[in-house]
Amino acid sequence: MLIACKQKNQLIDGYSIHANGFYFKLIAIGDGSENPTKDHVVVLDAVMRTQHDSVFWDTGHDSPDGLYVQLNNEELKGNCIAYFKNMVEGDSVSFMMPTSVFFKTFFDTIVPDFCKSDSLIKLDVKLSQIISVSEYQAMQQTAESVEREDVELLELQRIDSYLTNNYPNVVVDANGIYVLEKTKTEGLPLKVGNRVKIEFQGFFIDGKPLDKSPQIMEFIYGTPDQLIQGLNIVIASLKKGETAKIILPSRLAFGENGNSNGSVPPYTPILYNLKITDIQ
Repeated sequence: MLIACKQKNQLIDGYSIHANGFYFKLIAIGDGSENPTKDHVVVLDAVMRTQHDSVFWDTGHDSPDGLYVQLNNEELKGNCIAYFKNMVEGDSVSFMMPTSVFFKTFFDTIVPDFCKSDSLIKLDVKLSQIISVSEYQAMQQTAESVEREDVELLELQRIDSYLTNNYPNVVVDANGIYVLEKTKTEGLPLKVGNRVKIEFQGFFIDGKPLDKSPQIMEFIYGTPDQLIQGLNIVIASLKKGETAKIILPSRLAFGENGNSNGSVPPYTPILYNLKITDIQ
């Protein structure tokens, strides 16, 4: 518990109270020469503690690249972001903030159960770097690109594993589709403007079905947005009565966001059994 001493704006354990409603104590002075502005992002080494000094988050474990804070967010009274503008690289400061303000500021969330008995949260920071907003945005784009490359590689590995175990001779076609099986008939070829009736069922690579039973759909071929891109490509190559078993990579299926109801996650390849039952 903090106990105010008689000296105005001072606390018994060395913290001062800021006009914005948080407490602060300078721990070490750095050797930087410039203060950041609202057009900067500060990179912090940070440790977050409960009021009883239990560490629940720190950059060393939870964010090795540092805690990035944009300085244009000063909406909540009681947060310490404005104070960062007074710091230089190398400065170390300890803060104490109202618990609800702290979690809204740094995690955009309500107070978790483990901190509900705390009136204040302790935040120890060392300002390690000052960067521009444009530098920060470029770093974010690079990180997102690396993450996207990782998940795309994982998707290809899942497809390759399935093919190795089930269809070792199948290779991807020019459209990026894996045609596992296909039948041929002397039926009518499909043309734009035809009314086409199809039966199809989708599966995850592990065999789990997307739907409990095959789906039947009738539409005018060539009408936009009737089917996902990969199915449109395959249907164009089929005649009445023909069937195909295919794997669509996510970019030709539900993409980087998955489907709208969340049942298909991002970057998920889909196996389809497909049949053209009628063309008119």
